[in-house]
Amino acid sequence: MTIETDYLVIGAGASGLAFADSLIAETDAEVTLIDRQESPGGHWLHAYPFLRLHSPSAYYGVNSLPLGQDRIDGSGYNEGFYERATGEEVRDYFGRVASKLEGTGQVRVLTAHEHLGDGPDGERVRDLGTGDLHDVVARRKVVDARYLEASVPATHARPFEVEPDARVVPVNDLPAAAGSASSFTVLGSGKTSADACSWLLENDVEPDRIRWVRPREMWFDDRTYFQPLDQVGNIMAGLAADTEAAASATDLTDLFDRLEESGRLNRIDRSAPATMYRGTMLSAGELEALRQIDDVIRLGHVDRIERDRVVLTHGEIPTGAEVLHVDCTALGLADAPARPIFEPGRIVVQSVRHNSPTFNAALLGFVEAHWDDDSEKNRLCPPNPYASTTADWTRMMSRTWQTEQDWLGEPELMGWMSQSRLNLLGALPDHLGEERTQSAVQSYLAHVGPALERLERLPDATPPGNT
Repeated sequence: MTIETDYLVIGAGASGLAFADSLIAETDAEVTLIDRQESPGGHWLHAYPFLRLHSPSAYYGVNSLPLGQDRIDGSGYNEGFYERATGEEVRDYFGRVASKLEGTGQVRVLTAHEHLGDGPDGERVRDLGTGDLHDVVARRKVVDARYLEASVPATHARPFEVEPDARVVPVNDLPAAAGSASSFTVLGSGKTSADACSWLLENDVEPDRIRWVRPREMWFDDRTYFQPLDQVGNIMAGLAADTEAAASATDLTDLFDRLEESGRLNRIDRSAPATMYRGTMLSAGELEALRQIDDVIRLGHVDRIERDRVVLTHGEIPTGAEVLHVDCTALGLADAPARPIFEPGRIVVQSVRHNSPTFNAALLGFVEAHWDDDSEKNRLCPPNPYASTTADWTRMMSRTWQTEQDWLGEPELMGWMSQSRLNLLGALPDHLGEERTQSAVQSYLAHVGPALERLERLPDATPPGNT
């Protein structure tokens, strides 16, 4: 069977849905989304039970359907900040998004369908339920919304060996297994391991019962500076702090010292050099709680877990049958190389503005709808790969600042952004009368040019010290 459509979107996760939602709002295009999973929602279908958005629900999802109620949380680690949806809420939301898109008559969603590549008469797709092969003819473009597909704990392959009598569980199984353990060894340095440790502490596990194997130290964004709507002045204050630090920094060590001193970035252990930056956020409460864990192992990555010892790159530590080892070592964000987003007959969904995945996908849908020339589209939407290291931070922020300056010359694009619920700065015009917000805007405008110039000359090599 042959299916004809204007756009074939490969991947019905957050980015694929956000792109399709934006595109059909601006055009009469017919869109077909396919995904090998049974339901739309991408990696959220495999989320661990206590996972929440690490950014506010207010600017996540698709443009046409709000997520949550823009509520301010009154307790817990997120107290005083805008609500963050649970994994279950996000899964339900994306199911409603897919139904809403199908209800327009412009969108077809084919779950349990696997993309196999080029076929004789279009893109070859297999129905995983029946095994039947179909050719999908995309009259305009194929949209690859899986190029930056995340590696998640539930589905990744363990990078270390486990002997049969060692107790090791993926983080998804932690709540079910926690009651049978007297102590815990959490493996990993990033957001997932921080979430696992926070969950244990919230569930009355004493800090001295937790051992944390952290091969590297990570820089975390302070959640304060990513609050939208009535707290949008905080976002502007954070951007001002970024540009002020970048405009004055003498090297990477000095840059991150300045960012830490301003409160913009934090590390769990201020005495340990941090080499990672992955765009992960922590609140002050989360940070304070995680700092209670004193048993931190810095002997490299885990090579093997046996019944009575854990073998690491640079040594080993004792363990036992009473210890539950929690695997949080999935890579998370994809480390795919940048490539042109708009190509002949193809769109490769990637990041443009840093740390704004669904905004970026919706932006690409809008640009595809309103610009004809691929070179012009690529000028407005240059790829901006996710950061992994401190040196990556400088490249990522420079690209965002330069791109946003280019957007200022495009009234149609700026008009769309002013109305987009996915734009974390969307409420800024309503708060420019606030003295703190005005001051932050003025500081940002004064420093962004010098910051761009300084970061171009900043050495790429990672120096010793706070890196």
